[in-house]
Amino acid sequence: MTALDEKIARFCVEYALSRQQSRVVEAMLHGALSNEALGRRLGMRQWTLRKHLARIAQKTMTRSRTELLYLFYEGRRGE
Repeated sequence: MTALDEKIARFCVEYALSRQQSRVVEAMLHGALSNEALGRRLGMRQWTLRKHLARIAQKTMTRSRTELLYLFYEGRRGE
């Protein structure tokens, strides 16, 4: 397990993300940023992916992917 993978695991535990939500976050942090790329990488339909993204945003109190990435790397939400 790489240092990035360990940080992702801690982040997902901290925000009580489900296994599927954790997979979405992991794919995003490994470079799949569009819904199409995420869906392809995860073998997930767009509707399902959007539901996971909405729950991730809710749990992390973020409004965008950029804000989620900022929270992950900086440990706080952008102002």
